[in-house]
Amino acid sequence: MKRLFRSISLIVTLVLAFGLIASMAVIYVSPVRIHVITFLGFLFPALWLINLLILFVHIFRKSPRLIIPLLVLALSWNQWNNVFQLTGEKAPEQLNTPVKVMSYNTRMFDYYEWSGQTETPEGIYQFIREENPDIICFQEYFTSNRKEGYHPNQTKARFRALGYNHIEYRFDNGRGTGYGIATFSKFPIVKKGSLPFSDSKNMSIFTDINVKGKIVRIFNNHLESIGFKENDFNVIDSLKFEMDAQQRQGIKQIVKKMSRAFRQRSSQAEILARHIGNSPYPVVVCGDFNDTPISYVYRTMRGDLKDAFRESGSGFGGTYNGRLPSLRIDYIFHAPSFQSYDFKRHDIEFSDHYPVSTLIDLAPKKENNE
Repeated sequence: MKRLFRSISLIVTLVLAFGLIASMAVIYVSPVRIHVITFLGFLFPALWLINLLILFVHIFRKSPRLIIPLLVLALSWNQWNNVFQLTGEKAPEQLNTPVKVMSYNTRMFDYYEWSGQTETPEGIYQFIREENPDIICFQEYFTSNRKEGYHPNQTKARFRALGYNHIEYRFDNGRGTGYGIATFSKFPIVKKGSLPFSDSKNMSIFTDINVKGKIVRIFNNHLESIGFKENDFNVIDSLKFEMDAQQRQGIKQIVKKMSRAFRQRSSQAEILARHIGNSPYPVVVCGDFNDTPISYVYRTMRGDLKDAFRESGSGFGGTYNGRLPSLRIDYIFHAPSFQSYDFKRHDIEFSDHYPVSTLIDLAPKKENNE
């Protein structure tokens, strides 16, 4: 019986270790080539924690098999740091060139009243006034002449403290209103550019901003959404061990939508990575990537940049405020020559995303250390 138990223990340990390695491998494989394994990335946090538990079990039993989970945990440690941070680093009292940057998918400022609360738009505006960012990147920026409070001039007036703006509409009715993306800044904007994606309602923009004599290029991004409808969420909510034909069909549709989005995002990320790499100025990259830190999109978009969450965030930092488990899909990256502090996910529920912010010192590190 002991021999059987040991054999089962070894098999379970190896299977879980292999599962963790497989879930981590998704960051290196474009979903355009193989999209099925992309789903494994969602399992990474759970598999990492299970392997940690297996390690403790083997330590308690003084089993030499502890080397297996120990090895895979060590190999995946860097990726785990993309997912979880224990404590955030606070900003020192003196910074050379501090700039508070925020990114927020506003869900069209609740134009269709998804929140069920009439005060949601004003709540968003009041939150931004109180947080007082120097630069803010909006995704799902929306204006309309058809509803009071959404006129483009009214919306811009609400952010008058941020005197400069770069607004691009992906869908425009020709009267300066529509659905798009926007970057607002307290500092002068010297150049603007848009990067629309083909066959998509999403897009990116870049904005060159003069911050006290230093030009910084801000990339504001909204990558391909999955496009779940109410019926898709209902299918997920109703799942049981034994699924009927209707549920199986619903699952097929969900997988199809996710696979399409995986492929489109990976192509979009590759395009953006080239633009980021060719920037003549140091960059800050913000936005809703609609993908987790264990993904090809995250690795491609980040490149050699620093992730502000890794620098000074805490916990899992989930930014999705929907009916699925909270995932970190909104990011702020920045040039290696910058240093970021006080990364924060703001727990306000005005949208299906939580806003994120960080304080970035634009002065090179070597100046901070002198």
